[in-house]
Amino acid sequence: MKVYPDLPHRLPDSPQYPVVTIGVFDGLHRGHQKILDTALSVAAGRPVAVVTFDPHPRAVLGPAKRHRLLSPLPERLVLLGQWPVAAVGVLRFDQTIARQSYRDFVRQMLVEGLGARVLVLGYNVRLGHQREGTPERLAELGRELGFAIELVDAVQVAGEVVSSTSIRHRLDAGDVEGAAHLLGRPYDLQGTVVRGAGRGRTLGIPTANLDIPPEKLVPANGVYAVRTRLADRPIWGALNIGTVPTFQDEGRRSVEVHLLDWDGDLYGSRLRLELLQRLRDERRFPDAAALLAAVRADLDTVRRIGTSG
Repeated sequence: MKVYPDLPHRLPDSPQYPVVTIGVFDGLHRGHQKILDTALSVAAGRPVAVVTFDPHPRAVLGPAKRHRLLSPLPERLVLLGQWPVAAVGVLRFDQTIARQSYRDFVRQMLVEGLGARVLVLGYNVRLGHQREGTPERLAELGRELGFAIELVDAVQVAGEVVSSTSIRHRLDAGDVEGAAHLLGRPYDLQGTVVRGAGRGRTLGIPTANLDIPPEKLVPANGVYAVRTRLADRPIWGALNIGTVPTFQDEGRRSVEVHLLDWDGDLYGSRLRLELLQRLRDERRFPDAAALLAAVRADLDTVRRIGTSG
């Protein structure tokens, strides 16, 4: 898979991708997967290019705040690489692009720059300045410029339209199982293991503290059953997300995991944790002994889940 990291400033040397799809693809959920599958089917062996946005357009057009992503760009590229697409172009979205008309954007970048003869688009696509590039207008432009439009219907799970927004809502509520149904896979957190306060080791239950990218959405505070892979085998663990209120009145959120039956040194390594089930809320305990008893119960629950799974 060829990656073009700086569209539209650096385009391919030649317009070589006759089938193109474009979108943020945050999370690469079931709806996005249907778009990719449709593009590959329409292409019938011809090269397919995927255009994704970075940063998220809402981070540029909306209020000045950090946009929480289901899949920051490095994760998104890995996910997109699981499909046999020929190329991924990263559109560096800014105010200049936001002001560009849909006609100029489609003609200059997608048709002339990439070589699009078919655009495979989600049902709710809106391109260009003030989102004026509706499916109807894009189809009309296609007749003028010589490309076709293939619209992909929404995907529903249990009667609900799958969207990145609906997945964010579930994760904000700690519903990782519901999020997994919409994603088509467990939600995961990825980060480098860094040194923490060392409280877990003091209690006899050492934890690995993850440094999560600031733009990544971290689910609601609580304790979760998770799974990772180390030394070519699956490892289960209990993940705590929160501020550890038993030891402090307030503080920075931390993401720390105790891995069952693992005794290796993980500092500096990168972990990918699949969040499979929420066990309980994070809460303040009267003392360290009560906290330790609760953590041991959590680990027993995780072990049962791992054994049954």
